Amino acid sequence: MTKLEGFAHPRSVEEALALLAGSPGDVRPIAGGTGLVPLADRRARVLIDLSRAGLEAVVLEGETLRLGATATLDAVARTRAVAEAGLDALAEAAGAAASRRLRRQITLGGNLVALYPWSDTVPALLALAATVRLRSADGSRAVAIDDFVARHPSKVLRPGELVVEIAVPRAAPHTGSAFLKFARSAVDYTLCDAAAWVRLDGGAIGEARVAVGGLRPLPARLAAAERMLSGSAPDPETLAAAAAAGAAEAEISADFRASVEYRRELCGVLVRRALETAVRRAVGRTP
Repeated sequence: MTKLEGFAHPRSVEEALALLAGSPGDVRPIAGGTGLVPLADRRARVLIDLSRAGLEAVVLEGETLRLGATATLDAVARTRAVAEAGLDALAEAAGAAASRRLRRQITLGGNLVALYPWSDTVPALLALAATVRLRSADGSRAVAIDDFVARHPSKVLRPGELVVEIAVPRAAPHTGSAFLKFARSAVDYTLCDAAAWVRLDGGAIGEARVAVGGLRPLPARLAAAERMLSGSAPDPETLAAAAAAGAAEAEISADFRASVEYRRELCGVLVRRALETAVRRAVGRTP
């Protein structure tokens, strides 16, 4: 990293946005700061520390869980509001990321904006149909999570914009979600993770959302699996077939940790297990 020319500690979102709009050179907002080392080649000259800007709240308001961008993954995994909202996949994803020490530093907004292949919370947010709220000195806007990560958040964020909140719908009756991850060790990078959400309707699956990560640079939903599940009975054979269809369509990259073939097999297993758990939870979630 080049020599820093400035390090600001704004006490509000408004102050942070003013600094972003007015600071010359390469300005980089940070919160947990865990992404600075791997992104050192970006040569940030001015850092804006968001940890004191009041964006750490996790609050259940009516039918929406509102997560401040600087809420740590440890807080997301353990905060009562997430459990009350019934968002099991999100709590499981946040609790599976990295180590406990790093989860106390990594923020939900940072995990989303940096968007590495191992950003475990993002497949869960995709499965749960989250919305990302952005603010700049010119105003605010909301972006669906699918659109925010379809290319990369860096291509969606406009100059001077910050992610300030992630909003997730509260779990409704007869819905369930789950997240599973596999890595070589508890703290190693993800080889594959899978998140599933289902809504049961009269004994059948009325709607399903399935997302995977760790297989290539960007996470993705598995449209083939979702189509197969819609309107089908939630029996083991159907869930297994849908998982296999999803794994077959998934775009996968190889690296020194695992081959394409291994990751594809792993994807099918994790998706099937996530679907089974999501269905079981949906059966148990009654009005």
